[in-house]
Amino acid sequence: MKNKLEILKERFIHADTEREREAIDREIRALMNIDGFSESMVQIARESADKAEELRVKEKLKEVLPLISISYITKIYFNKSRQWFYQKLNGNIVNGKPAKFTAEEIETLNYALKDVSRKLAASSVV
Repeated sequence: MKNKLEILKERFIHADTEREREAIDREIRALMNIDGFSESMVQIARESADKAEELRVKEKLKEVLPLISISYITKIYFNKSRQWFYQKLNGNIVNGKPAKFTAEEIETLNYALKDVSRKLAASSVV
């Protein structure tokens, strides 16, 4: 069921006309009374929300990343490598599943960015 719904979702996303979208909508409605529909829809919604969160983190860091040392941040605040950070940021497949930041890691990253910001603001060569 989940595979059928994912295929319909992709077709809907790439549909060129409202007529195509309406036809796909009818196909989805026809599946609503079949066992596993609700569970599959919930799973797809969760996966979409996770992907949206990953993209949000990446978008928020887009302008900052060229300005800071990720190696420094990952070593000092996470005791990890730069590669670890980018695996999570890009959602690379690690041990068979996409890597992503945990809520705790997001908190640590926010703290690191604020701490680096404070250190930069306190710095002066004069």
